[in-house]
Amino acid sequence: MSKKRIITILLAIILVPAGYFLYKSFRGSSAAWKYIPSNAVVVITSEHLQDSVYEATDANLDLKRLPLLDIASDNLSLLNLLSPDQKKLNAFLKGKDISYSYHPRTNTEWGVIMYIPVEEEKDSKWLENPHHDNIRVMHHTFQDNRITDINDTHSRPLFSYVIKDKFLILSYYGDLIEDVVRTSSLHIPSSNLKSTFSKSDDSNYGTSLYLKNEAWKSIIPTNNQSSNFAEFARAFPNYQDFHVEKTEGENKLLMISAGTDSPDYYITDWLKNSSGFPFKGHKHISQQTSYFYRFGVKDKPAFQKQFLKWHKKLKSEAWEKLVYHIGNESNLLLDNLGSELILCQLEENNSISDGKIILAEFSNYDKLRPVLKKLARLSTPESNVSTDQFQGYDIYSVAIPELPAGIYGPMFSGFPRTYITYVAPYLVMSNNSQVLQNYIVDYENQLTWKQSAEYDSVLTSSKSDAQLSLVVNLRKAQSRGEGSDTKSYTDLTSKIESVILQCRYDGGDAYPEITLNPKKRQTANKVLNRTFLNIDIEWPILYDSSLTALQNPIDGSSEVLLTDKDNNLLRVNNLKTGKTETVTKLNGPIVTSAYKVDFLNIGRQQRILATSSAVYAIDEDDSTHVITSFSKVLPSDSRITALNMIDGGEDGSNRFIITDAYGELYIWESVTKAIRKLNRSTHFDKIQGPIIALNQIGNRNYIVTQKNGKIFLLKTTGAIKDGFPADILARTESPFTWTQNPATGQSELVGISVYGALTRISMDGKITSQTQLLRPEPSCQFKTLFDRNSLDWILVRTSTNKAAFLTKEGKELFEIKNLLPNSTIQYHFFGVDNRFITIRSGNYTTIFDMTGKRLGDKPIPSEMKVQLTYLPSYYKLLIFSRSEKKVQVWSIKLR
Repeated sequence: MSKKRIITILLAIILVPAGYFLYKSFRGSSAAWKYIPSNAVVVITSEHLQDSVYEATDANLDLKRLPLLDIASDNLSLLNLLSPDQKKLNAFLKGKDISYSYHPRTNTEWGVIMYIPVEEEKDSKWLENPHHDNIRVMHHTFQDNRITDINDTHSRPLFSYVIKDKFLILSYYGDLIEDVVRTSSLHIPSSNLKSTFSKSDDSNYGTSLYLKNEAWKSIIPTNNQSSNFAEFARAFPNYQDFHVEKTEGENKLLMISAGTDSPDYYITDWLKNSSGFPFKGHKHISQQTSYFYRFGVKDKPAFQKQFLKWHKKLKSEAWEKLVYHIGNESNLLLDNLGSELILCQLEENNSISDGKIILAEFSNYDKLRPVLKKLARLSTPESNVSTDQFQGYDIYSVAIPELPAGIYGPMFSGFPRTYITYVAPYLVMSNNSQVLQNYIVDYENQLTWKQSAEYDSVLTSSKSDAQLSLVVNLRKAQSRGEGSDTKSYTDLTSKIESVILQCRYDGGDAYPEITLNPKKRQTANKVLNRTFLNIDIEWPILYDSSLTALQNPIDGSSEVLLTDKDNNLLRVNNLKTGKTETVTKLNGPIVTSAYKVDFLNIGRQQRILATSSAVYAIDEDDSTHVITSFSKVLPSDSRITALNMIDGGEDGSNRFIITDAYGELYIWESVTKAIRKLNRSTHFDKIQGPIIALNQIGNRNYIVTQKNGKIFLLKTTGAIKDGFPADILARTESPFTWTQNPATGQSELVGISVYGALTRISMDGKITSQTQLLRPEPSCQFKTLFDRNSLDWILVRTSTNKAAFLTKEGKELFEIKNLLPNSTIQYHFFGVDNRFITIRSGNYTTIFDMTGKRLGDKPIPSEMKVQLTYLPSYYKLLIFSRSEKKVQVWSIKLR
């Protein structure tokens, strides 16, 4: 071989790979940027959305049904009208990088353009003259470009497309195709999306998204709860890129960014000059959290410097009022701030739809305590409602609207009044006193992320160095928007436990990232949503008035309580063997609802129940299993008929309201105190149970509703509050409860008449609004349906053989038909993401979720009301029923 030939071969060996890598380094994004009109909000490029299967993680998450991607995937179905030959279409699309651009049409609608490479001449030919029985093909010319218009057989437009430079460019909207022609043929200035991302190399990713920050508005509902998210989104870059990547060895889906310029936002300025650090405060985050926002950096002095520099320029009415009340002492709230701020939006409960908790890392609380006491006293016009104690924690009520926003900026808005305590190392602030008390209870009872199998390791990785994070519990977040018109992503919410949005700053650059964490436990299809009989417990005679099934709220374990003919209290806590154990001896069978709660406030739960003549608190030492029984009798000899639990005890524990056969009310506040009569001066007539507690700082009240429509608000002394009773002048079949007015932060009473007048009453006893709900039939009646612990409620509309379930605002969720007369309806609440309806029609009970979906594959035999418990660690629902002289325990695996 000649020397010249050898040199040529060597040069080829060197230059060909070099040229390849040079090509790769300059190839840029695979999106069809040349043709994309400049008003694009989102651009997607993917080689997989046309695939029949595009799944990720062990949960088999369908990526084609993710937000934003689902719109592109749905638009691909237009191609089915170009040819009836599915194999031909599949071959045409296989392996191609297809681009999609989204363009605003209205406030809620986007137009989508697809850009599909056309590689062979034969494709161009059939695309120029498609044949399908369901279409009519027409053409028109625009700027010397032949545009094909596809109409249906009635000449109604379906979509349009153009073949240009080996691209099939297609859209529902013909004017968008004309925009493409203008963009590619005229020298129209490029969009910011194009100038930012057209040189990005996305060749290593199957799917890439390029978008303006405003695109997220289409996914997050625009309501009161989302205002904090809107502020949080401003800390993300104005132009974002995300590339789908599955992390090796980890069962999660990661969408990473190559980075763009940091946004001009005040929180970004606090954070961008110091690195982030992993989260360690899991024991401080309640399991009721649906949205968790975190801002934090390592370098506290650098954070403090930037924070104080920003705060000096802040103009805020709330801060001015703060300074007016306490002067220079207000600087204590600034100077002792650490470098971590957390905002938690909590799940809904029966009273509060927008509960929030702020955790601000804080030092030197002892010095701040007298200042907070002074501030609470001076800012609160009402007497004796500025300070309180709850389970040993100070609580201060500060009546300065939007106080947190005045300290930390608009990200921390939504606080008409602020309630403050300290749980080291955090200063804790809430927009509602009940929310703050619930937070303390969860913290003390360890119902936090630290004990959660799903959240105990969130943000703990050493790689979690993002300064800004948002963790969304999808099921709780989806439930918050219940009844709204926002889109539901069922595949996402059924398979993914949490979504984590993070942003890492490196000086002037920002690197957003999205992580989808699937549920850790996956259930086989042969078990999922099937009804299984766990055990039959032979019990020929049931002496108790109803079944008693209790659950330990910490570990989720369940038990059945039964009494025998000798009034021995027996329990079954081994649901595999059904073996009974004697607990203690009562003076009669159980005649009321029973509860498991820490009534003694000693860190473990007691069983609380009642016979017809006494109430019992039964405690069992966890280590020695020694049983201690406390009992009390009524001051009168009347028969006990009802026992319901309320919160707000003096030491932070629960209390119990007892109703006797004459309708008199009694309260049991502690095992060390005698039961006292509550209504000393008023005799109530036909009380609609349960009695509802309304607890505010300095005031503990009780809502009592009579069947004739008179609503009373009692003080702890039993005296009736001024302005009450309020009279709605209509009969009611259910009690009034209370809710927080999100606009004012004030409490108000709410309930419904039997004929559907949804009524709100102010705290001075005045009816502020009445809304008549739809009555589709004259026989329709309405009532409020509470869960057995009075933790939550919904509205129900019943007629002869139907029942419809409504949101708290009266919007219909679903309706069940063909019910037998005298059907029994119950509501079961185990958190906002685990709520169930049971309907006993005849001698069978059916279970529904809050979408109306039937749970289980068969009804439960039941001769009386069933009881439910829920085991969250296994996503398992347990149903306790009575049938044919047996107590039966059934189970349904839900996820």
